[in-house]
Amino acid sequence: MYEYGNARVAALRGRLLDPGVLHQLAESESPAALLEHLARLDDWQPFAAAPPARTDSPAAGAVGIDPARAVLRAIERHRFARLGVLPRWYPPPARTLVEALVLPLDCERVVALLRLRIADVDPAVALERAGAGAILDARQLAEIVRAPTLAASVQLLGEAGVIEVRAARRLAALCERGEAWVTVEAGLADACLEARRARATGAGAAAAQVREVLTAEHAAAHAVVVELSEQGIESAASLERRSTLARLDQLARRARRDPLGIGVVTGYVAAVEAQAIRLRAILGRVAGRWSRAQTAGYMPETGG
Repeated sequence: MYEYGNARVAALRGRLLDPGVLHQLAESESPAALLEHLARLDDWQPFAAAPPARTDSPAAGAVGIDPARAVLRAIERHRFARLGVLPRWYPPPARTLVEALVLPLDCERVVALLRLRIADVDPAVALERAGAGAILDARQLAEIVRAPTLAASVQLLGEAGVIEVRAARRLAALCERGEAWVTVEAGLADACLEARRARATGAGAAAAQVREVLTAEHAAAHAVVVELSEQGIESAASLERRSTLARLDQLARRARRDPLGIGVVTGYVAAVEAQAIRLRAILGRVAGRWSRAQTAGYMPETGG
């Protein structure tokens, strides 16, 4: 059930950026230099290739996409490409558990699309900006963003299986009553978690392992909310960094103990997410927004 998919994941895991490369990237002189460095890496070349003209060059002026935005786009494109493909490599019932792990990709894409819809962005532009999901294909995403009403868009999420049908109806009713988007978006986040849990309700060690991952993830998010209300945004951000990276790194290490089961997938998903967090932190430093000390808190030990 897991053999084929796990073999594919093992090959991808070998292409993750090691600590030494991450530290090299952190020494880039500018976002443009960081983008160029990423484009020279085999696994990143399709996502960071053809760097835009340097906006820090007098000759370039403001031509091309801002390099910092291009780096962020490359990070997200790589993350979605590597995680979004995972469900199709596993047959049922393993596929359902893999979907539980990567479903946040679809929820992120849907939220991005619906935000753009509310802002009256052209559907074609919105689709290009949002990209694809793990479960939703290009056709389904187009249907969602082009639905006649926001309520109809939300209903389609239930039909596609991204969220439970009853949750979709509940959210559609909020839209029809004219509730603020922030309320609908919060409900969508809850519905996504509910859908992930529903996919991991089966018996067996694999389902139990996925439920453990979801529980730890939810508990960490709740702790950050509490910290934010009690200690403020700086303390909450610090807690989120420490708890999230510690949790993801632990999951990535545990994958080696379950080479023939779902642990390979949970570990790879965690490793990709941790890599994306660290690359965003690196971008913060090379763009001049963060100090070396701030970025150092996100970096892995070079010894492993």
